Amino acid sequence: MKIGILHRSLHTTRGAEKMVIDLCLGLKKRGLDITVIAQNIEPNIKKMFSHAGIHFFDITGTPVGIKYWFSINNVVKKFINYIPSDLDLINAHNFPSYIAGHQYTQSQNKPLICYIHEPPRFFYDRNYFREASWSFKFFFGTIRHLYIHSDQKAIKYADLVLANSGFTKSKIDEIYAKNAQVVYPGIDVKKFSIRNEGQAYREQRFPDADAVILTVSRLSPVKNIFMLIRSFNYVYKKAPSCRLVIIGRGPEKNRLIKLSKSLHLDNAILFVENVPEKEMPVYYSMADIVAYPPLMEPWGLVPIEAMACETPVVASNEGGPLESVVHEKTGLLANPRDPVAFSKALLRLVNDEELRYKMGREGRSLIEANFSLDVMIDNFLSICRSVL
Repeated sequence: MKIGILHRSLHTTRGAEKMVIDLCLGLKKRGLDITVIAQNIEPNIKKMFSHAGIHFFDITGTPVGIKYWFSINNVVKKFINYIPSDLDLINAHNFPSYIAGHQYTQSQNKPLICYIHEPPRFFYDRNYFREASWSFKFFFGTIRHLYIHSDQKAIKYADLVLANSGFTKSKIDEIYAKNAQVVYPGIDVKKFSIRNEGQAYREQRFPDADAVILTVSRLSPVKNIFMLIRSFNYVYKKAPSCRLVIIGRGPEKNRLIKLSKSLHLDNAILFVENVPEKEMPVYYSMADIVAYPPLMEPWGLVPIEAMACETPVVASNEGGPLESVVHEKTGLLANPRDPVAFSKALLRLVNDEELRYKMGREGRSLIEANFSLDVMIDNFLSICRSVL
């Protein structure tokens, strides 16, 4: 079977991009012929693809910022020009890949499977659009309706639509009136497992800490790290030997550092950037608790990576985490809009080492059974065969 996988960009190994990369590598290991077409493929990802024998086309030279949105038609044409003619089906991830997939498959009479990680917030979430800069609102507002039409049309005529969670599936039904099948993103459970190096790093970096709380996130408003720092402030007052490690970067970083200093937490919070993917299991193993507080997150890989490394999770009680974290068994779910409520959940685990251990073991079993890379590949392949 020859599958073409389209994605807007592969500039990082986190989030939706990570799922796409793992899907490509997993399918290739099963003996399928995979061709990847994306913009801005990061050099290390190219090396991974080359080593695995995956064909790829890197679309370069596209504008950035506002100019990008006025060149979507040209971007779509570039995608289509790179698609080989001998593929059996197209799997498109995220806008505008859907549009390219739709136009190509309609002309070539090939099946199209669209995988929606999240309906574009800047199309359908009024609050998200309202918080954008005035220049973005002005320029994008003039053409937004055109892109919504193209997005809707591509999804309408897709042979199958997949979602990364039941939460996203409900959004697809609401926005597109299309029934989607859920294929949860999986992770490599051999790669993500408890590591002895984590304890060594913990003893070296935080020798006097009673508990280390870790969060991994892009530092943007929707990820809600501002609330987490306020929540940690309550934790710190009752457990002053606790430490918070924040891995990530983004536009909110300076604001978050300023907040931690204003709360006199700058010696208790460590900001870390640019952690290589291969070192993430070490950080998860180092932590006693992983905090995951985003607002209406469609899925979220961080909780399942943490649980695979036997670290319990305190996560938002909305969106994707409701489907991955089992409350009172593999972690705790708490209100991400209430710093006090979130701090109580954190403190409960801070103060109960035995519960942390028990939840960590339960979490590992859950991931092996339901959210491994093999489970994801099995589910995806079954769906592909159903349309051929």
